[in-house]
This record gives sequence, C-alpha cells and structure tokens, in this order.
Amino acid sequence: MAACTKLYQPTGSGEIPDTAGISKMLRQDVYALAEGIGERNHYHQAAYDRARDYIKREFEKAGYTVDEQTFTIPDEKDFAGAAGKTATNLEVRKPGTDPDAPWLIIGAHYDTRVGMKNWHCHGPVISGKTGTPGANDNASGIATVLTIARAMKDVPTRNGIIFVAYANEEPPFFQTDQMGSRQHARRIVKELGKDKIAGMMTPETLGVYSPRQNKKRNTRLAGSLVGILDRCDYVAFMSTLTGKKYAHSCAKTFAALNRFPVRAVTFGYLTRGIAWSDDWSYMKEGIPSFAITDTAYMRCDDYHETSDTADKLDYKQFSEVVHGLIKLTTALAGGTPAK
Repeated sequence: MAACTKLYQPTGSGEIPDTAGISKMLRQDVYALAEGIGERNHYHQAAYDRARDYIKREFEKAGYTVDEQTFTIPDEKDFAGAAGKTATNLEVRKPGTDPDAPWLIIGAHYDTRVGMKNWHCHGPVISGKTGTPGANDNASGIATVLTIARAMKDVPTRNGIIFVAYANEEPPFFQTDQMGSRQHARRIVKELGKDKIAGMMTPETLGVYSPRQNKKRNTRLAGSLVGILDRCDYVAFMSTLTGKKYAHSCAKTFAALNRFPVRAVTFGYLTRGIAWSDDWSYMKEGIPSFAITDTAYMRCDDYHETSDTADKLDYKQFSEVVHGLIKLTTALAGGTPAK
C-alpha cells in the first residue's frame, strides 16, 4: 500500500520562540547518555544500568515517583548473550483532574544499537564489534520525553499523562515480545483498558535537520516513495493505519501552535519495516500511535553508526520542535496553553 503523506504548514505565530532553556536541557541529557555513558544495551550491561539510573534520577528531580517495571530476557537463540538478564522500563504518571478522561502515553527507548554486520540488519550480534553511542537514536528521544515531563509537571491538565523510558527497542529485540514497549503496552491495556488510553506517541530520532551529503541513504528514492525529503526542515509524524487519524489530528494541532512544519506519513501495515519504533507495540494492541521523528534513518549517514555522536545534533531546530511538542502535549491533555 502506498504511503499517505500530508504536509501541514504552520498556521500559528511566526515568532521565533525562546528555547534557550529547552536547548540546555536537551544538550544535558544527550551528552550525558551518548558521551558520558555511550553504547548502552544488554551487551554493555554496566552502561545500560547507568543510563537507567540517570533517567530515573532526572524523573525524580522533576518531582515524579518512578515505577521500575522489569522483565527477564528468555534463553533463546536470537538473544544469545542477553539471556537471563533483567530489562527495566521506567514509568512515571502525571494524573489529570478528570479521573474519567483517557490517558496520553509518551515514551521513548533508551537502549542503543549493538554491533552487527551492517546498519540495517537485525542480527546476529557480533561479539567485540562496537555499536553506536546513540546520540540521535535515541538519546534525543529520551531527552525529549524528560523535557516534556519536566515542563508538564505542574501544569493542570484534564487528561493524565504517562511518561515511559523503554528498554530494548533495538535489534535483536525489535518487534519481539522482549521490547520494553511491548511489555508496557500489554500491561497498560490490561490495567486501564483500551478505552482509557487516548493515544501514544514516541520521539524516535529527533535531533538532525541540517542538510548533509549522504553516501549510504537513497534519499531521492525515499522522497519519491513516501515524501521523506532530503532536506529535513520539518518533523514527521509516522504511523500505520491504526494511528492515521490520531497522527494527522496531532499534526494539524502541532502546526497551529508553532512555526515548524510537520509531515504526517501513514502506511498500511504490510511488512516488518513499516513500523517505526515503539509505536508498533501499541498498534498491536489497537491503540492509536505514531512516531515523531527527524527521519534520519532514511537520510542520515550517522544513523546506527559509531558516528552518531552528541555534537552532530542540531540543537536549535531540535529545541524548537520540542517546544512545539510541549504545546501539543498541553493541548492534547486539556491543559493551560504553554507560553
């Protein structure tokens, strides 16, 4: 099925927002995870634990109580080297003023890609091969979740908001039951019921916007097929049909609240590849979901490489996108409009 793509040009104020404070927080989190800790996954367990502890501390410093949700990796061939290890999701909740209003879920993964044969394969893990420090994928997503959570902590909202940092999005766990988001999606549906979840969105690579010469990505082909253009002067809301209405509605609201263009791109769920990140886990439960992304995986040579470092991110544009996401979150949750 062909992609359905729509560009939403901003209709809100054209004023350049003051994002200095947001930029400072994003830099802090990205540098702490990608440079201070580096590659973080079950194959670098000490670093993985440090990343978990850093995120937990930042949630707690913002005034939240953190629920650590753990699960054990089974002894299966695909997970060789990780079997028996404990994975941890970190969840915090901001209750709404209306107990009957559905919850909004915002979550991102904090693991990074382990060393494999090439940037796009799903395994096997190659022992001794260096993986990625994961600045854009996905310290940028975690930094976004933390920054939105900080901004929303004391904003009264009708709807409650659940913020999550997920374990195990990257291969060999991608689209398996060992994804942290798969574990969380099943758990939250069982606890709350689908009708009590308004939707889910996941920040997945959000820091790269500058045009660069690419040697590995066929960006012209990608652009002709799905509307992912080489010059990324927009943010993309990517969904399958389950999340189409929700993603397009959110894109329209996002465009009305800030000056950053947004492309909503929707695919039919036909192949393993047509699901972007942790949104897949909620789609499987029938929950409207989409990924918020800079589309770097289709156009940036640093994606899934050792060159995905904190200095490569475009913090000015990144912070403006996150400023818009804070406004979007406020609107979706029925809160006081953000300044």
